Amino acid sequence: MIENLPRFPGAIWLTLLMGLGLNNVPLPPEWSYWRPDFVVLSLIHWALCMRQNLNLFVAFFMGLLADTISYSLLGQHALGYVLVSYLAVRLSLRMSAEAFLQQFALIFIVVGIFMLINLWIRGVTGNVGPGLLYWMPLLSSLLVWPIYHGILGYFYVPRKMV
Repeated sequence: MIENLPRFPGAIWLTLLMGLGLNNVPLPPEWSYWRPDFVVLSLIHWALCMRQNLNLFVAFFMGLLADTISYSLLGQHALGYVLVSYLAVRLSLRMSAEAFLQQFALIFIVVGIFMLINLWIRGVTGNVGPGLLYWMPLLSSLLVWPIYHGILGYFYVPRKMV
C-alpha cells in the first residue's frame, strides 16, 4: 500500500493559499466567468491524494478567508468548502486515485454542488446571478483539472508503507 506524505511541512496550506491567490487574480469581465474555484480544486486534490491530512477545519478557515477577501457573506464559502471536503473524501473512498474518468465525475458532482450552494445563498440574499454564465466555472474546472492536479502532485511524495 502507498501512503502519500507532504514534501515539506505546510504543503497543504501553501497550495490552498496559492488557490486563494489564483481565485483573486484580476481578469477582464469576459474571462472572469470562466475562472474555476482553485481552492475547491485544491481541496479535491488533497481529498484524493492525502485524505488523512485534510480536515474540515482547514476547509472552514479557507472559506472564511475567501469570504473576507471577496466581500461575500461571511460563511458562504466556508459552508461550501466544508461540504466540498466532506463529499470529496467520502466519494474518493469509493474510487481509484488514478482513474481520470472517475475524477472528472467527482469534480463535476462536487463542484456542481458547491456552485448550487453558492447560487442558493446568493438567491436568498437577493444577489442575482449572471444566468447561464454562472455555470461556466464548472466546465473550466473540468478542463483545468489535469494540469492543476499535475502541478499539485509536486507537493507530496508517495512512500510505501511497511
